[in-house]
Amino acid sequence: MRNGSPLRNLGQTMAIAAAIALAIPAEPMSAQQPAIQTSDAMDLAAIHNAAVQAFARGEWAAAIDGLVKVIKMVTDPKDQQKIGPIYYTLGAAYFNAKNYPKAGETFTAYLTKYPNAERVGEARLALARSKFLNNDYAGAAALFAQLEATPALREQSLLAQAACFKELNQPDKQIGVLEKLIAPEIKTSVQASGALTLAELLIDKKDDAKVLDLLNKLHARIALVENVVALNALTVNLGDQLAEKKGYAQALAAYRVVRSRDQVIAFQNDRIAAMEKRMQANLERTRGDAQAFMAASGANNEIKAQQDQAKTLLAEFLKLPDYGPGILFRMARVWYEWEKKWEAIVAFDYLLNQYAAAPEREPALYSTLICYADLNRVPRTIQLCDRYLAEFPNGANATTVGYLKGAAALESGDPKAAATFFGTMLEKQPNSQFREQMRFLLGNAHFVQGQFDEANKDYVRYLKDFPKGGFAEEAQYREALTLIFGGKYEGALAKFNAYLQQFPKGTFAADAGYRVMVCKYAASLYDEVIADAKKWEKQFPKDQITGEVFSLLGDALAATDKHVEAAAAYTTAYRAATTDEVLDYALFEASKQLQKLGQWPEVSKMFTDFVNERPDHPTVVAAMYWIGKAKTREGKTEEAKTLLVEQLKRFINEPKREAVEQLLSQLAQLCAKRPRPPTPPPAPATPAPVLAKGATPPPATPAPATPPPLPPYDAVAELKKQIAPLEEIANTTGKARLLYAEVELAKLRKADGDAQQLYAEMAGRFKPADLSPVLLALVGDYLMSKGEQDRAAKIFEHLREDFPKSDYLDYAFVGLGEIALTAGDKKKALEHFSHAADEIAGSKIKDALIGKARALLELGRYDEAKKIFEQVAGVREWRGESTALAVYYLGEVEARQGHWAEAIAHYQRVFVAYQKFLPWAAKAYLRGAESFDKLGKRPEAVAHLKEMLRNEKLKSFPETKQAVKMLADWGASA
Repeated sequence: MRNGSPLRNLGQTMAIAAAIALAIPAEPMSAQQPAIQTSDAMDLAAIHNAAVQAFARGEWAAAIDGLVKVIKMVTDPKDQQKIGPIYYTLGAAYFNAKNYPKAGETFTAYLTKYPNAERVGEARLALARSKFLNNDYAGAAALFAQLEATPALREQSLLAQAACFKELNQPDKQIGVLEKLIAPEIKTSVQASGALTLAELLIDKKDDAKVLDLLNKLHARIALVENVVALNALTVNLGDQLAEKKGYAQALAAYRVVRSRDQVIAFQNDRIAAMEKRMQANLERTRGDAQAFMAASGANNEIKAQQDQAKTLLAEFLKLPDYGPGILFRMARVWYEWEKKWEAIVAFDYLLNQYAAAPEREPALYSTLICYADLNRVPRTIQLCDRYLAEFPNGANATTVGYLKGAAALESGDPKAAATFFGTMLEKQPNSQFREQMRFLLGNAHFVQGQFDEANKDYVRYLKDFPKGGFAEEAQYREALTLIFGGKYEGALAKFNAYLQQFPKGTFAADAGYRVMVCKYAASLYDEVIADAKKWEKQFPKDQITGEVFSLLGDALAATDKHVEAAAAYTTAYRAATTDEVLDYALFEASKQLQKLGQWPEVSKMFTDFVNERPDHPTVVAAMYWIGKAKTREGKTEEAKTLLVEQLKRFINEPKREAVEQLLSQLAQLCAKRPRPPTPPPAPATPAPVLAKGATPPPATPAPATPPPLPPYDAVAELKKQIAPLEEIANTTGKARLLYAEVELAKLRKADGDAQQLYAEMAGRFKPADLSPVLLALVGDYLMSKGEQDRAAKIFEHLREDFPKSDYLDYAFVGLGEIALTAGDKKKALEHFSHAADEIAGSKIKDALIGKARALLELGRYDEAKKIFEQVAGVREWRGESTALAVYYLGEVEARQGHWAEAIAHYQRVFVAYQKFLPWAAKAYLRGAESFDKLGKRPEAVAHLKEMLRNEKLKSFPETKQAVKMLADWGASA
């Protein structure tokens, strides 16, 4: 907001000044007491008094006419020296009538005729103002400069000079004059007004430091500032300018001193009230003094004009919306651009909480969620996206927020939510500017979930809608990926070849070439894979997937029994691998090929080289296992033991090194068997004696005596001896692991009682925090076997929380699933078992699937449960007790639905085909009998129970007692 010219609105002020200057006598002029001798003194007095009264009423034309007549009527030169005030009043009347040329002439005449008059200073000021208002800015500036030396007129003259230089478009001179005006400090309202104008000029000059200092001084002397609204506007303008220049600290300093709407209103009301008090005080001081009353009236008129102006300003200000939200938004934006996102969030939140209906609310909410997105606080970002779309479904940023929510969900690892949201947004916002991105990312969301058919449709749709889109190349590549991951190798091969034809040097060309080989490998085209791998190496030397390609080459060579070449390919693969997964696979596959060749020294050397090259790699411990195994195969058992102990010293106390238990198990195996005694060297051959013809040969050398039997071998003592150096350095984790080594040896010795006792000691002696992931898993299972579910739960929770990437993590989820199912929390059980089965699929996959199926059964989701039990029963590697369990539960699935005949078929299959698994046979007999009874076939039910009771092996089971009771209840003999 710009200040108006300080001289453009001073007509009323000038009129007031003239009235004060021309205070008339207490009694009007009359013929009896003529102030001036004329031919008609009475007429002169009457004309004069009428003119003064017209002036007081603001009737300028009448005042001018009367005053001109008075001057013309005074003809005596001596009397003309007495009418100087009349000239001054006439000039004021012309000025107020906006006849600035005549006002200038009159004041010039006044100054010429009366150079020593009392009002010379005011006349010179009025003359300068007249020139200004007559657009003679240069002349006015010169006159104002002359008045500068008069202390009483200094401030007005400097302010007026500045106005002249503004009109002359000479900002540098204007700045110089205003700086002179406010020096050395701001003490008056005139100086404050000048400082406000100076601040405007300095902002235009981009002199930010001076402006900030000046505005701070004005805010510190706010009582002198007549236009606080203008001061606020200037301060905001400065803040914006500083923010644009990245002067963030200074911008915030500017915004902070801006007065709030309530503060401005209170300040302006106080100013108006103070003016009212001043006018009242002026009148009270003039009681009984007519001349003082006239002067006070003139002063009050000036104050009243200022008060009216202040009221008008306040009225206009009250019509404006609150600018508080705008200031807060600016401050928050500065914090954001300053890379201080948390501070920005605080400011945005304050705005949102304090101003429910402000227009800045929408951009503030949008900016808040952008801050959280930048800070990677994905859940909070998603919450704010939902809030934004609920409050502003058609907001300016609605399409962006719609896209951002899906992208945030995808980034947070929730592809299911992302897919749902992208699908919804594509339907609700078909014209969104992010339609292309959402269509592509919808495919990615399905892809991440393993929903390859859906992802394939999304990519095909993308390529149809955006054939030349920014993601066209990647969409074509990913379309082929969906086919290969979906097991559709033939179709994938065609798509990858099409991609390579269109993008021979594309972003995904190297990977596409590798995928082509994968498809051919699936089709058993091993020779083509071998040839393609060699071509690929030349085309993409040192590519980041070289490890994957050479691993595949090794697979193809191994499939064609080229073990030497396969070992070399796997070795190259593990050396080039960029991921631990590829490295481990290639390293151990190379070992398998060398083992098939019987090259155990080479196995040892390969793993030794690996350990030397990558001594801190997590696979080092597993590598040491194979080095020990190779040494043992070479007959170097003692060397193998020494090597294992030396490596265990390095890792025994590190709980996250899961292969440490593997080394301890191997050490136990080496200690379990007596080392083979070295084979004695063969006796040197004795040459046969040369006998004369017919001589008798010497008697044969007697056979060596049978060596004495070896003393008894104490495997436990041998293990104790080997782990003694480890005992000396072991922390609590190490000590627990050494107990594990003893457990392993007990198992090898078939001393199950000792093993159980050692497990009990481990569970009671150590806290969960002391145990490695392997030991947590084993101890947890041990406690479950003893029915101590509360203690087991703590163990499993610790494993889940502290080792989320452990290979033994599924032990925790299966254990917690069993505990939840026992407690009747079917949904929680299903959640745990599903995570173990679907997300981890580790060594506990069978138990996880069985647990998941049992939870589904309890939840009444029979079709899903049946499908999993059938899967378990059909896995050849799991045949045995797991099969008996699965078939029994298939009977339970049917029985729960009242399908008694189908249930009986499953129960009978259990005790016929899997009768050696006695617990399940007992259960199946009992449930089969109950099912026959439900069908109304009690004789068959009785026959089942009697057959069960004839089986001596089932007598100890609780189901047998139930069978006896059922027969008694039915009136049948056992």
